[in-house]
Amino acid sequence: MDGMQSAALGGRKQLIFAAGINSRSGDTRRLFGGFQHFLHAEGGYAPEDFLEATYGGEYAGGRWVGPAPYDMSAFDAPLAQSVAHCAQALLWAARQRPAAGEWHLVGFSLGGLVLLEAAIVLHRRATDTWGQRLRSITTLSSPLNGCALGSFSWLGDLFGPGAIGPELCALGDDPRHRRRLEADVAGLRAASITVTTLVEADDAVIQPTDGIVGPVRPDLVISSPAALDDSLVARHLGHGRIVHDPAVWRRLLLVVGPQRAGSPAPAAPVLAPRPLPPAPDQVLLMPPPARDALLDLQLEELKARMRAEGRLPETPPSA
Repeated sequence: MDGMQSAALGGRKQLIFAAGINSRSGDTRRLFGGFQHFLHAEGGYAPEDFLEATYGGEYAGGRWVGPAPYDMSAFDAPLAQSVAHCAQALLWAARQRPAAGEWHLVGFSLGGLVLLEAAIVLHRRATDTWGQRLRSITTLSSPLNGCALGSFSWLGDLFGPGAIGPELCALGDDPRHRRRLEADVAGLRAASITVTTLVEADDAVIQPTDGIVGPVRPDLVISSPAALDDSLVARHLGHGRIVHDPAVWRRLLLVVGPQRAGSPAPAAPVLAPRPLPPAPDQVLLMPPPARDALLDLQLEELKARMRAEGRLPETPPSA
């Protein structure tokens, strides 16, 4: 869709956020809180422009009838089930907001993979409706190609219990998945949907070859600074800093563009109508390590070995 067609849609832009493994409903408010505040201040967005994806669904008579809040038990299910719930919820959201102009998806870690796969499903099945309004998908340190840990497969245990962790590790060793995903993303881009796959430079969990579809270009590998209030996962593994990086926020604003002036803010139904309150200090990828000093040593050794093997890039100097 070209710029004139996009403008002709009218209505406000809507952003849907998705969190990662071991998250629960409501976690995107905290995970993407800084970015949302930035979009409000710099892009003219309102709180009602932001929605949350869900890994859960509500059923009646054996049929999916609406989105449902989810908790960490959602990650006991296979990836395909999470993608199906998310795709159905995206269609549901579009029906709830028929006057919306454009939809933009932003997902962190597993949330990026689930949003991308759901968009691929809807691009095939709902091109004339949802597909005409989907304008961009941005993934942040997401295991799009699986998580190719190789001899370091023990790290996959840190994803926690459930089906998702082992499945992501298996996808990382499956070249057919990578080829299929590259073809599907090419199809989205051919339909003028902007697909941006960004990764953190010093991430021991999601490496550039895991989180980038296509060639690993330097402009897609972000060196995000550590913050004093980083979670344990971000501090120990480098996984999660990218979400809180103002340089990344500015880049994403260039992707989604400012909110349309003069468009009334929508009412506020959300994908998960009754979000569960996040647990205090909830870690959005995995439980906090039990032994910080030992894990620090093991992970520094792991990252050094990965760099020596060329599987993790040298950390570029900070800008």
